[in-house]
Amino acid sequence: MSAKKAKAKRAKKERVEPQVAPAPVERVAAEGKNYFYAGAALTLLISFGIYVRTMAASASFWDAGEFIATAYTLGIPHSPGTPLYVLVGRVFTLLPIPISVAQKVNLLSALCGALGSLFVYILIVRFLDYISGKSKTLPDTLIKVVGGLVGALFITFSSTYWTNATEAEVYAMSCFLMGFMTWLGLKWEENPTSPKATALIYLLFYLLAMSVGFHLGTILAVSGIFFFVWMTPKKPFTNLEFLVACIGVGIFVADATLYRQGQVTLVLLILFTGVVIWLYKAKSPFAAVCSALFVLGLSVHLYLLIRSGHNPAIDEGSPETWRTLYAALRREQYPPMNIVARKAAFGFQLSHFSGYFQSQFQMASMYIGKLNLGAVIPIALGIWGMVDHFSKNKKSFIMLFVTLIVTSFGLIVFLNFSDAEVRERDYFYSPAFYYFAVFIGIGAAGLLSEARLAFKRLGVSGRELLFVLAAVLIALPFFTAKRHFFSHDRSNNYSCRDYAINMLIGLKPDAIVFTNGDNDTFPLWYIQEVENYRKDIRVVNLSLLNTPWYIKQLKYNEPKVLINWTDDQIERLQPMPTKSGWLLVRDLAVGRMLRDNAWKRPIYFAVTIPPETYAPYREHLEMQGLAYEMVQEKGTNMINEELLEKHLYEKFSWRSLLTDDWKKDESVFLPKHTRHLVQNYAAAFVQLGFIQQDEPQKALRSFEIAQQISPQMEPVVQLLGRFYFMAGDTQRALDNYNEMIEKYPEKLALLYRIAEIYERIGQIDQAIYSLDKLISRDPGDRQAVLSAFGLSVKANQFQRARNYLVRWLNAHPDDEEVRNQLNELDNALKTIQPSDSGQQQE
Repeated sequence: MSAKKAKAKRAKKERVEPQVAPAPVERVAAEGKNYFYAGAALTLLISFGIYVRTMAASASFWDAGEFIATAYTLGIPHSPGTPLYVLVGRVFTLLPIPISVAQKVNLLSALCGALGSLFVYILIVRFLDYISGKSKTLPDTLIKVVGGLVGALFITFSSTYWTNATEAEVYAMSCFLMGFMTWLGLKWEENPTSPKATALIYLLFYLLAMSVGFHLGTILAVSGIFFFVWMTPKKPFTNLEFLVACIGVGIFVADATLYRQGQVTLVLLILFTGVVIWLYKAKSPFAAVCSALFVLGLSVHLYLLIRSGHNPAIDEGSPETWRTLYAALRREQYPPMNIVARKAAFGFQLSHFSGYFQSQFQMASMYIGKLNLGAVIPIALGIWGMVDHFSKNKKSFIMLFVTLIVTSFGLIVFLNFSDAEVRERDYFYSPAFYYFAVFIGIGAAGLLSEARLAFKRLGVSGRELLFVLAAVLIALPFFTAKRHFFSHDRSNNYSCRDYAINMLIGLKPDAIVFTNGDNDTFPLWYIQEVENYRKDIRVVNLSLLNTPWYIKQLKYNEPKVLINWTDDQIERLQPMPTKSGWLLVRDLAVGRMLRDNAWKRPIYFAVTIPPETYAPYREHLEMQGLAYEMVQEKGTNMINEELLEKHLYEKFSWRSLLTDDWKKDESVFLPKHTRHLVQNYAAAFVQLGFIQQDEPQKALRSFEIAQQISPQMEPVVQLLGRFYFMAGDTQRALDNYNEMIEKYPEKLALLYRIAEIYERIGQIDQAIYSLDKLISRDPGDRQAVLSAFGLSVKANQFQRARNYLVRWLNAHPDDEEVRNQLNELDNALKTIQPSDSGQQQE
């Protein structure tokens, strides 16, 4: 009996309970999550993959070299110091992966760019939940996933965002954090009355302040979140408390950008603190906690105070005291924003932004006036998304739309760019492009939903057509990718790094070299501090030389520069008026350094420095490559031919610019600012060519290389044909000039060059024909008329010669010199027999 009971007991244990199939809704939800995660993984994989593939090979021009150098050395970049970027960048430099330090810091941007794309995908899907509700069927989920992919891929392949994600810059990280904070706001609204939800708001205020350690613009994410939270009725804090907390953020932003009146800020802070304390005593601690966390987030800037005290090699602003730290946070190095007095016409500023905006998502380059037809489809999808979002869920629409407006039109008003900026400023509008991509995704999903409803109304499935439409929508961003790939592939671009090498390679030991701005200074800092190259040379940036802290650093930090001023004298330096204008502090400092160091240490001026800066010393400067050396001899436009030729042909690196056979490297795209900077190479070859004129073949070679580097450079356009002619290749000279006049029809002086060659080879009629073409385009060109007149006389075509003068006098009757020439010709013609008068018709 006991055996039977035991057997029954074992059977009961082994009995398998029948499985109940999950409910349809639960199954759909599970499958939907899988598709959502698959879409997210695909977004992350594609974006990170493309960014790593096209990531800059080394440092890039503008701020990237500075950021890499300060991340590697734990230095302090330009105000406001971006301490968190430096610290995170430093962590990335320590990664045990076999790539260079520069690539490791670039990788930080690539990762943040990919994460930013991921949050565009997540935000699109989340906003679609507000628009159409939680997915109840699998097609509902798939439509949201498709919309998320379309928007995320469009931002991934957009021009400015792609650029920011492949170099050492702060904007990819800024956009990622803005997307994350917007998602936090949506997450909070799921259950706003719970304590955990309030903790998300606290986290939000902490992140807002901490993100200033990457870029001040990140704080703009609060604009849309503010309205979203304000419109949420049920929450454990009042709108007044939330408003007070946000006012604290506003005081900080205003003090850092709009005005520099410390007393005003102090009064506002006292009033703000009083309100916070009053709320706290009234048992409303929300504003106090938010404010405390905001201050805690800002505490990352204490890094600047601590690190500056250790005198790192790059220590901009030298924020060693509380006063200088405050100055760094307020960006006192730069003038305050003025949104009233416009630096350019507001219409121009809007038009310029429109150009930036259209270029982001363009799938082709087709213009009608200023309208880029290649960008119409994604922009139309974004507008559709706005309309659809507004009509179906106004609250979440306001959150997204306000953020878009603040980061686009708000920044146009606030930043107030002039019409003569030193570089393109599209990167400041990165958040606007970022949030518009969310609307693109919403529009794509809305289009699919409308198509699905249309098929339902027709009583057909339309499943295959919906799949085709979804595939087409997902394919659209890849047209943008194809359009932008070559111009954004920086994986083989070493132009910045090698420019720094070439600048320093020919300088004598322990030299002092004066540089002008970002692009001839930051690459040198990078190459010295990160690659440990030519650290014996002291780089002196003229833009920073207007500041006392920088002059002191030059005096006290290695490699030291002898400056016979006391610290008190340095602090009291002021611009001085002269008969011809003003002597700036930098001019005084340059003069002091030259007096104290000339002929004791080699001194150089970079060729990028405006000539008026070194004009007082011009007769002592000798051109040697990318720099002028100050020498004891005096002269005019001195060039060391031997050194210049040695540097250009033997020492300089030409990666990314020229191939081994001195042809342009067509595999590397050079942005506009890089093309402008490398004109310095072309200018060096042109100068070498001029002093090699006695050796026509060598001179021609120098000019041909200059053309490969900067074909649009004026001396190359105007004179290469002349050097072909001097080298004995007349046909090549004419072909070159004809090609140039076709390419640059506005450069009418080229027709002079052609006429000159024809005259020299005795083809006078062809020479006159070239001048006639010039006169037909510019009848007011007196020199052309007189040249044609002279050649006609030389060819005994006297009537034609007379016609030139008559036509000129008909238009310019007061030109007595030409009238005298006409009279002389007429008198001469009276002595010539009719058979000799050259009655050739024109």
